[in-house]
Amino acid sequence: MIPTLLHDLLDHRAAARPQAPALTHGDRTWSYGELARWSAAVAGWLREQRVGRGDRVVILGHNNCQAVPLIFAAARIGAVFVPVSDQAPARQLAHVVADSGARLVVATPGGAGAAGRLAGVAVRTVAELPEPAGPATPGEAPCLSIDPVCLIYTSGSTAMPKAVVSTHRQVLFAVQAIQSQLAYRDDDVVLCCLPLSFDYGLYQIFLACAAGARLVLGDDSDAGPALLRRLVHEDVSVLPLVPSLAVTLCRLAGRGGQAPARLRMVTNTGAELTPAMCRRLRAAIPGLAVVPMFGLTECKRVSIGEPNLDLRRPGSVGRALPDTEVIVAGEDGKPAAPGTVGELLVRGPHVMAGYWNAPGLTAARFRRDSLGQPVLHTGDRCRLDADGYLYFAGRGDDIYKQGGIRVSAVEVESAALEIGGVELAAALPPNGRFGSRLAVTGDLTPHQLLTGLRDRLGAQKLPDECRVMAALPLAVNGKIDRRALDEQWAQAVAGPPGVALQGEPAGARP
Repeated sequence: MIPTLLHDLLDHRAAARPQAPALTHGDRTWSYGELARWSAAVAGWLREQRVGRGDRVVILGHNNCQAVPLIFAAARIGAVFVPVSDQAPARQLAHVVADSGARLVVATPGGAGAAGRLAGVAVRTVAELPEPAGPATPGEAPCLSIDPVCLIYTSGSTAMPKAVVSTHRQVLFAVQAIQSQLAYRDDDVVLCCLPLSFDYGLYQIFLACAAGARLVLGDDSDAGPALLRRLVHEDVSVLPLVPSLAVTLCRLAGRGGQAPARLRMVTNTGAELTPAMCRRLRAAIPGLAVVPMFGLTECKRVSIGEPNLDLRRPGSVGRALPDTEVIVAGEDGKPAAPGTVGELLVRGPHVMAGYWNAPGLTAARFRRDSLGQPVLHTGDRCRLDADGYLYFAGRGDDIYKQGGIRVSAVEVESAALEIGGVELAAALPPNGRFGSRLAVTGDLTPHQLLTGLRDRLGAQKLPDECRVMAALPLAVNGKIDRRALDEQWAQAVAGPPGVALQGEPAGARP
């Protein structure tokens, strides 16, 4: 039977292999059968809290094992789960709760403090959730596959977060399409230390379930010095990562620690994993497959590349998912010629249902084609080659004019990441107060950075100011927090000067 509702993934797996390990958190592991019974028990508990079809349930806090049955439990009763990090600023958290119209907030231990400051909504903790009970009795489905199952709020880096509405059908299509390319196996062990509020982390639950793999649920503490030890201890074979996590893995492996012998594949999305970093990963872990991907919350995933695609098509993020069409549109709105940069448009069953409580923005981004089907206008700048491989060129607001020349922040970052010694890079466009800026981390001098940039970009595209920093601020999802970096930059300029190129004052172009 083909799954039509999200919790069908779990129930079908539990029926086929009830004793197979499903979820590990800390030193405890639950089987698929136990996880299904657990979610059924939690579904009953939600009904006792007067949560029903269409009601929103905010899951607040760090990654926690009890969040997993809670997610499937919400799906069982037709409710809509809303994963939110407790690292979100108080103002944003209050906005999410009010905007979603949450019936209930369930806080993990890490989110209890933040939940206590909320008003006007019922708050419970995961400690109140029941343990696995008797046999799961799915009963009659209280909703349809076209009903919403999840609201995922975007990061809100420049404004209050907005929620993407995901239906059962759209989530399941995305899971099945991604799994068809990544091919997680039933003997895989997947370590997820990305937050469940980040859709890349959240979907690891569903992908592991679709394959019958074991999910090891970690958190940000597993993304630091403990990472290599955890990979080895759990016999991890698949690791979803972002560039900052790749840097950590390479550093730890370079210190001579025990290599994770079973690690066969890492995936990446959210920011470019440069060819140099891919080479470092493969050198640290022989035989490793590095898989590039590209996606947006509004459609989950756009493209997935073949393993080690960087060796054949550097910079490509792969080809479109099955049953998905990607179009690079020119200024006239028509498909651009191969190699031409334009706006990325996406068509497919995983184009989500729109934005919650934002009909104007939904109409602007989720437009209808001549056949009445939704087309996602991403605002991202991309190009396709003659073979249909996609290359990301930057977001619309990351492209700026400098000396009359069009420059992309992604172009500047990519050039910086090619320079020996650079580990992470973040380019900031001009904003009225500052000109273009670049911050990097790594083992190199400002002079080496400047020389490398000039060789790759030419003098006219050089940022107005560059800094070599000890660390870049990271968001809860592990990606570079550009808003925090901009604030740090302003503070550094207001106070003692930071590290500027060639000893020039901070804010001066080299």
